Amino acid sequence: MANSNRIAQAYGYAVCFIAVVTILISTSAIVKSLFDISDPLRAEGYGRPLTSFSSYKREQQYQRTGPSRVRPTSTVPDSAARPPSETELRQMFEDERLDQIGSVRFRSMKTLVSSVLLMVVAFLLFFIHWRWLRREDQKV
Repeated sequence: MANSNRIAQAYGYAVCFIAVVTILISTSAIVKSLFDISDPLRAEGYGRPLTSFSSYKREQQYQRTGPSRVRPTSTVPDSAARPPSETELRQMFEDERLDQIGSVRFRSMKTLVSSVLLMVVAFLLFFIHWRWLRREDQKV
């Protein structure tokens, strides 16, 4: 009889411990998601930074010319190899920027909702098992 009580207690405390760890991990994910939602352009791991047009323009020029700043010779006609105009470059920047904002917000909201639901389930498991453990202790 005492052995089965110890097994039940070990199970109850293990569930409570796992629930607390899950709550801590979910809290971290919630905080990260809230920061990403508040400033989607500075979110980590979502592509290149698109915080300013001048840095985007510099990066585009660097990609076209490379580190030597010498334009590579090409067999492609000049019309296809020409760099984009300022308005085309700004439109490309705005398109990428809006795409990144939408993508970050969607992923952050998805992470936020799933983390909140996981935290609620962990809280419920913790409190149910904790009350059950307290009742078991009072029986003995």
